[in-house]
Amino acid sequence: MLSQQIADKIRAKVGTLVSQELKVTAPDGKTLAASPGMPTEQATLIKIPWAIPFSYGGKVVGYIILADEMPNHEEIAPLIRSIAELVMHQSIVLEQIPRQDERLDKFIYDLLNQPQPDWSLLAAEARLFDIELERPRIAIVITIDDPELTTRNQDPSGDRELRLTRYKFGISRALDSFYTSSRENIVSYLGGTSFCILKDLVSDADSDLTSSLDHFKKSLNAIYGILKSELKLTTTVGVGNYHPGLEGLRVSYHEARSAIELGAQTWDVDRIYHIDDFGVVAPLLSGVDESNIYFSRELLERLGENIEIIQTLEAFFDFDMSLTRTADKLGIHRNTLVYRLDRINDTLGLDPRAFDDAVQIKLAILYNRFVEPKHVA
Repeated sequence: MLSQQIADKIRAKVGTLVSQELKVTAPDGKTLAASPGMPTEQATLIKIPWAIPFSYGGKVVGYIILADEMPNHEEIAPLIRSIAELVMHQSIVLEQIPRQDERLDKFIYDLLNQPQPDWSLLAAEARLFDIELERPRIAIVITIDDPELTTRNQDPSGDRELRLTRYKFGISRALDSFYTSSRENIVSYLGGTSFCILKDLVSDADSDLTSSLDHFKKSLNAIYGILKSELKLTTTVGVGNYHPGLEGLRVSYHEARSAIELGAQTWDVDRIYHIDDFGVVAPLLSGVDESNIYFSRELLERLGENIEIIQTLEAFFDFDMSLTRTADKLGIHRNTLVYRLDRINDTLGLDPRAFDDAVQIKLAILYNRFVEPKHVA
């Protein structure tokens, strides 16, 4: 239990209190950490009456041996013992937190990403973490601009773990400070610079889910501001829709991931995106309802079959919907461009000169590049 690393922390901490060399030993007298000038051979503890024992969990786990007995030994020994036990406790807690967090992170990652999950096994694991899988939840994905999280040559028990713990705590605190009536939220680290929130939607069994969802969507900008304030970094957030059941939660998660990726491509990072922001393309990003995605697929097929339409639209959007600049870029007469845009309007049922329609068309073009071919097969 008393490792060499913890013993060295105790030696350094006690060393700031006393003005002499010292060493920290195991209960059998084996030296675990020592000041540079201190002998490191195994100590015979019964021959050193000023050796100071310290405990953890009610058992003696080590001794602190000063080079010389201090004149005020009876007064200072309890203080040294308290410092050693405090360092011991803090070190063990810090060691346990990452392990527990890592297990939870792996559980959530498997829950959301395993191709063919074993639901009975996941349910058993959820009980170990005291997680109610049956609660209605919605997925939120957060990416933080902290390249230190992806540095591979760091001590796994060092700064990176502290950063992860701090970010998780900040995210949880932001949620709890805003959503005071629904605190069964789960925050996990997904790897890289990504975190996931499985947001609890109702505070009790009698809560109205529809009203909770409506309140949640209206609160997104406010909670984003609180998250930014907590994390103090470039923060991009993606939010999925609510879908019932565990399969629905997985759909919500993939929607949230898609919202971040497509939002960053379409607009920019450091914003919050809800899957519904992507209009006609949104159903394709979730792909859960054939009746809802028919129009999206039809639009993409029409775009994909006509190279002239794609080239015209891309130039039109690149030049901020300016007829004159787009016509010059394409090397055509302005009236020819107007004719093409009219034909596109007739073909797609969306007018690229109208802002709301233009956004949906642009998203559809981006989606054609963004999504894997299997998603639009």
